[in-house]
Amino acid sequence: MAGLFWYLFSAGGAVATLLLCAIWVVVSRGSVASRRMLACAALFFTLAGSHLVSSSVTDLLAAGYTQLQRDDVPRGTVTVVVLGSGSVQVRNWAEETVTVPDYISASRLLEGARVFRLLGASRIISSGGAATPADRFRPSGQVMADMLASLGIPREQTLVETQSRNTHDEAVIVRAMLAEHPTDHVVLVTSRVHMRRSAGTFRAEGIAVIPSVARDPTSVETLWEMLVPTDKGLREAALAAHEVLGLAAYGVRGWYRF
Repeated sequence: MAGLFWYLFSAGGAVATLLLCAIWVVVSRGSVASRRMLACAALFFTLAGSHLVSSSVTDLLAAGYTQLQRDDVPRGTVTVVVLGSGSVQVRNWAEETVTVPDYISASRLLEGARVFRLLGASRIISSGGAATPADRFRPSGQVMADMLASLGIPREQTLVETQSRNTHDEAVIVRAMLAEHPTDHVVLVTSRVHMRRSAGTFRAEGIAVIPSVARDPTSVETLWEMLVPTDKGLREAALAAHEVLGLAAYGVRGWYRF
């Protein structure tokens, strides 16, 4: 189901959906229902792919979250928790591979490194396992930890979590890690669109967090990108829709607390 969801919010998903609707129109000889479905599908992907629409939903989900400043965190020991998103593996003709954070994880780890230095944190937790048991890539938690080291974050102050499958798993596992490494304050680093669900999930596990949102890794620089449907807009719409559904699902399962 997850794969189908992400496929729907892609250029391929849009083309396939519109093609199926068009075939229905032909087969039904232009029935009212088929024409209405085709029009609705076209309108849906036009709006979903528009950065103006998708970014507006993201802004609503991220309302109240801003760039973390030094004065936002009281004095005391600090642990920074960076939530991963995924990793990408690249190989050459000799079958040599290199695994790097995806663009969302990269934005989060950069923010984590900034916050770690800004606050003089005691430690940083790089969190993120394989999305599915069949995932062949190195877990994002380990990949981000390697990148944090390259950014000058000491290895001895970095803890790595690679067993989680989702945000709830991360909160449960990080809670156990914090029990072994007590701290006064926990700063949670993730994307703007993901912060509301993440913070509520950690609160449900008894962890009071101070939010630190990463800067959005993609930007729109031209008016036409803002108004017309693009792959970038569809990706942002998919992330926003995923968070809306995730908030509902986590609330029903008792994994979220306001």
